[in-house]
Amino acid sequence: MLAACLFFFSFPITSFPENEPLNPTLERGIGLYKHENFDEALPVLEQARQEEPDSTLAAYYLGLDYKQLQNYRLAIPNLREAVTKTPKIKGALIELIDCLYQYNELEEAKKWIAEAEQEGIRPAQIAFLKGLILVKEGKHTDAVASLENAKALDHSMEQAADYQIGIAHLKSKDYGDARKAFAGVVESEGSSPLAKFATEYMEALDRREESASKPWHFSFGTFREYDDNVVLKPDSDTVGVNIADDADWRTVTTTNTQYAFRSKDEQFGLNVGHLLYYAKQDDLGFYDTLSNTAVVQPSFYSENAVLSFPVTYTHTLVNDRSYLSTPTVSAVYNRAFGENQLGQVFAKYSYKNFLWTPSTPDEDRDGNGAGGGLGWYTFFSKRKGFVNLRYALDQQWTEGNNWEYLGHQVNALAQVPCGDKLKFNFYGGAFFQGFSNTHTVFGVERADDVYTGSTSVAYEFFKDWEFQLQYTHIATNSNIEIYEYDRNVYGAGVEVKF
Repeated sequence: MLAACLFFFSFPITSFPENEPLNPTLERGIGLYKHENFDEALPVLEQARQEEPDSTLAAYYLGLDYKQLQNYRLAIPNLREAVTKTPKIKGALIELIDCLYQYNELEEAKKWIAEAEQEGIRPAQIAFLKGLILVKEGKHTDAVASLENAKALDHSMEQAADYQIGIAHLKSKDYGDARKAFAGVVESEGSSPLAKFATEYMEALDRREESASKPWHFSFGTFREYDDNVVLKPDSDTVGVNIADDADWRTVTTTNTQYAFRSKDEQFGLNVGHLLYYAKQDDLGFYDTLSNTAVVQPSFYSENAVLSFPVTYTHTLVNDRSYLSTPTVSAVYNRAFGENQLGQVFAKYSYKNFLWTPSTPDEDRDGNGAGGGLGWYTFFSKRKGFVNLRYALDQQWTEGNNWEYLGHQVNALAQVPCGDKLKFNFYGGAFFQGFSNTHTVFGVERADDVYTGSTSVAYEFFKDWEFQLQYTHIATNSNIEIYEYDRNVYGAGVEVKF
């Protein structure tokens, strides 16, 4: 969705000598401009300016042409000359103010608005531009008043003014008034581009209102999976590991319970949640897994950014025995850049406590972990689709000699919608682990490269009911053969959201 609608003004020239013959070069440039051949008109109008540097008409049309090509930096000085030299072209004042607004030179734009108001030049258009500038300055109440004035002065501007009134209310978090303004845009002319953008805003506001009225969210999923290497059997038969049964089917059950709180000023939020994962193997019961995760995430919001501090605790049982306990504290900063870009910086600390007794002290994996990284999101298809690139650094300090490492992880994730009900997900990642110590058994410093690729497709066959197909491949390369393995996991199931 667009945060604002660019509103370009083009008005007839009103204040220059009509009977004075035009320079042939200028006349040709004006002809090209009026036929909307803006690229061809540019060198001709530039030549006309060189031939007649004091001509306000040449300055005006060259400024207009630069404006049509969205080169506001060069449009501004030409339009400025058109309103400061003689004869003054009053129509250029509107164009100059608009360019200054687009170029974010708001203080100078306000100076020319004051002059236009004093001279009574096109009051409706000036009121509209004044409203746009006030929206940019965050003076939303004054902006709405100015835009309402523009509507009253010129009824043909109602749709554009209502759209900007909706934007002003949206920025001041007056969501009810914003929705009314956008509804007015749609009622005015439902097939216009502005109506399309207004409809998208209304849909987003409806989703927000629904979410605010239902702070509790719950999902339940059940899947059947086939795993061809449950036990992570090494690829090589030369390492002396004799495992006959390494593949199995399992039933996976997941739940996700969340409660979301948002303060009235929307500057603070708190999410509290619980996630459950249960995998029941058909034959290899020793690998039955139950994992519970509790999440508490306070967040602080500004206009374009969110700072969150997720705190999680995960407890995992394997074969009905407590296996792993992991508390984690993180800090995540997300900042939006425009409508469709999001940057991310994050850091985390965790402590892993493996609750089974290790085979030897050197195999003790208990220890602290710290890391951080960067991410970038690009959104498309009305923000229903995205591409995410991410880098993370992971340092583990363990009690045992053999598991301490420094890791670098890079991955890419994409969600591609296909219509309203079908979406595809693609993931690819690589994790490079350099272990810090010489392995006490194999006598070398272990180095692993773990590559993961997965794809899934989800189809919403009822509202909030999805059928999902999933495939994941994991390939681990290591300079110690016993840690090398390949694994393929196939899954199908249903997820329901409440």
